[in-house]
Amino acid sequence: MAESTLAGEGQAVFVVGEAGLGKTSVLEQAAANAERMGIRVLRASAQNLELPRPFAVVSSCLRLEESPSDAPRARAAEVLRGEARYGLPGATSEAAGAYAATIEAVLGLVEDMCTHGPLALFLDDLQWADEASVAALRELVRSVHQLPLLVVGAYRPAPGAGEVDHLSRSPIAGNRTLLELTPLDTRAVAALLADLCGQEAGPRLRRMAEGAAGNPLYLTELIAALRREDAIETGGAQAETAPGCSLPPLTALVTHRFRRLRADVLQALRVASVLGTGCTTAELAAVMDIPVRDLLTVMAEAEASGVLRDTGPCLRFRHELIRHALYDTVPESVRAMLHGRAARCLAEAGAAPERVAEHLLNGIPSPDFLITWLEGSAARLTTRAPSMALRLLATALELGDPTDAGYGNLRLYHAIAQLSCGHLAEAEESARRALAKAAEPGLACLMRWVVVQAAFARGRPDLALAEARAGYRSTDVPAIEKVRLQAFGAVCLFALGDLREAGVVAARARRAADRAGDSSALANALYVLAAKRFIETPDAEAVELARQASRLTPDTMHPSQWAGLQLALANCYADLDLGHDARRALAAVRRPAEHIGGMYLPWYHLSCALLTFHTGHWDDALAEIEAGLNRGGRSAMSRALRALAAVIAVHRGRRPLAEAHLTAAVPEPDHATVAAFYEYLPLCAGVLLDEAQGDAGRACSRLAEAFDNGVGHLPGQLILSFLTPDLVRLALAQGNRAKAQLYTAAAQQRAEHSGGLYHLGDAYRCQGLLSEEPDLLLEAVRCYRNAPRPLNAALACTDAAEILARRGQLDDARVLLDQALDTFAQLGAVWDAARATSRLRAVAVRRGSQRPRTGVRDGWEALTHTERLVAEHVAEGCSNPEIAARLSIARSTVSTHVSSILRKLAMTSRVEIAAEVTRRQRSGRPPSQD
Repeated sequence: MAESTLAGEGQAVFVVGEAGLGKTSVLEQAAANAERMGIRVLRASAQNLELPRPFAVVSSCLRLEESPSDAPRARAAEVLRGEARYGLPGATSEAAGAYAATIEAVLGLVEDMCTHGPLALFLDDLQWADEASVAALRELVRSVHQLPLLVVGAYRPAPGAGEVDHLSRSPIAGNRTLLELTPLDTRAVAALLADLCGQEAGPRLRRMAEGAAGNPLYLTELIAALRREDAIETGGAQAETAPGCSLPPLTALVTHRFRRLRADVLQALRVASVLGTGCTTAELAAVMDIPVRDLLTVMAEAEASGVLRDTGPCLRFRHELIRHALYDTVPESVRAMLHGRAARCLAEAGAAPERVAEHLLNGIPSPDFLITWLEGSAARLTTRAPSMALRLLATALELGDPTDAGYGNLRLYHAIAQLSCGHLAEAEESARRALAKAAEPGLACLMRWVVVQAAFARGRPDLALAEARAGYRSTDVPAIEKVRLQAFGAVCLFALGDLREAGVVAARARRAADRAGDSSALANALYVLAAKRFIETPDAEAVELARQASRLTPDTMHPSQWAGLQLALANCYADLDLGHDARRALAAVRRPAEHIGGMYLPWYHLSCALLTFHTGHWDDALAEIEAGLNRGGRSAMSRALRALAAVIAVHRGRRPLAEAHLTAAVPEPDHATVAAFYEYLPLCAGVLLDEAQGDAGRACSRLAEAFDNGVGHLPGQLILSFLTPDLVRLALAQGNRAKAQLYTAAAQQRAEHSGGLYHLGDAYRCQGLLSEEPDLLLEAVRCYRNAPRPLNAALACTDAAEILARRGQLDDARVLLDQALDTFAQLGAVWDAARATSRLRAVAVRRGSQRPRTGVRDGWEALTHTERLVAEHVAEGCSNPEIAARLSIARSTVSTHVSSILRKLAMTSRVEIAAEVTRRQRSGRPPSQD
């Protein structure tokens, strides 16, 4: 495995087995071999804690908790702390969303590290790994095939190891090996006994060893204990035990080592067993209240006795069973006291709040210390580890005095922790109860925001609106908060589909926010006004409103609010075919979206995918879709991502894949967030699939119903105006000319408002289909090509060719068919090509040239332009984050492209990609221009 990693093709290895079978020894030997071969090795072990902090194992392995000075690790540590994600207003509500941002940062850091040489990560005791670390490990395993990265994990079968066991056996990556350790057989036991005793074991010793069931640790501890008691005779031909000697249990053998330790050494080891394997010498000295130099002498004796390993600043027991044996000798009350003292010492030393929280959760904290510490640390802890904060804050609220000055803050952060953990109804109820107790004005405002955010996030914008209205109509609410609540009330109205009232309230809030100079409220008001205008009359004024909102600096509002405005603006630009502006807006929001996580990462990828789909770069769109699903596979945006993938699959003649995307287990429609504005995509995919399956009638009725009745709570005539050409075509096929005229009028109205080339093309195409006038259809083709919208242009070419053929202009029809088929071939739209060929064959037109138009290519020719650019940067030795910065795309999208390049070229590493690029450059063929 190490040789493969050195060659640039990473590997993932999992070692599984019961306690004592040698997993840790295998990892240590492998790590030593990797270091000898020049691979940088990083190690970490999970701890057996009831509630470990998120990313505990991964952050320990990558040393993110050591205040890193190098820029890549410092950036990852900043994201890990989550300071850009949580806060009011604009708090996100899903831990999974926060995890996505940190996982993205971890992957980027590892990829950067791999550019400096091969890297190996060794992770032990993964059966105790926290959920977030397992999620990050899963993504690392997905990536090993394209990096000089060796990931080695060890775990034992245990109730908490289900996710790790699934990962180790899942075929998510080809470069994965599972090593299952089993007990030693009779011959191996005999060999181990001979090695431990220095000579062959006698019959009594062999019979005793049979009770160890082939467990190497058991056998090793057995021989060590017998030697300490001089119970093995080695004077004869065989090593033998005294008659009558019996096999003690493994626990007794492990604790046997402690008999000859001095009392102070044993006491230090007991304290260390409570503090856990992540404890440092300095922390242990602080808890024991002894000088570090004295403790070092004690630890040296513990290492000499074989209880501890020499592993640098962190204390580590030779085996976890030894730590557990020591831990069990400590009375429960003493354990609780030690955890409490450890929490105090760590807090005084300025340790990360989640490390302090671990000890508080595993002990019985002093009420005074717990409450005092939380008053100063609740905000950071809630940001970093909301589930830990929630447990501690609940305890503090039980122990605290409601009349104390700081009790209200504890209530506030308890509600925020519930919100951050996704306990939305509970957060709303907690905040409402606090409001009912007449909290001080400052806290009451924040509590009201918790109610508003929780109600909105759980799909009840009506309740959020009611609370916002109550706030900005109250005489007790400060003027600036009234403005903010009024602006958010407009957001709620917009989410409810009441566009008229949303516009009225937003306009009022805009004026108030301008007077108050409040960017946060102004941003919400402008966003609602821009979105309303964009839906009703997409024109230059809609874009200008969105631009005004985006000009508000991210320093004056919550980062997620700024990111949302940028993404909304990018989508406005894309719909008006302002591609350059759309790409610029997406480039600006890329890094913030990666840092914020939540729905913003999949939303960013969806926006990129839609832009590249419409402009005809479908493989790039699929790369964005895959990246978006990897970062937000369970988010509401996954419905839209999968729907767009299904649309491409239908066009490319892959109906089973399209059906799989549409039937995948994704969340139900979310009408309270921005995901509602993309509900048209599942509809489009389903209608397209109906047509592909030959049921044009069903396709027509579904589209017509949505157009008349809306999609969700959004008005269909506005949100579905871009589908008017399909509506006209299907209505005419059904003989319903009146409906076709209605849809044509809607297309014309939109084009008159926006003046956008794409919208004009739709209007011309609808008129051309309705009047059967080829010149109008050819004008639509011109608009679509200039937009550019290649699929729409090819479809309009097909429409025009069919009408010309019916008029007897077969040569002109043949030219247009050839143009359409060329475009379909470039897109890989085999279904559209087959449909166009069939339609024109029915009117006696065959394609004019016989050159192949399958679009199927092999090897280097199969790479898209973007993939060739990525390959060139790989050849320069750039990491995925560096390539992302150069191309202004996401790191995860670059990773998807690299995987695609490896697959298309049948290669196994970036080294091979670089070699192929170099070969082409030397032959005088620039790779990106081939």
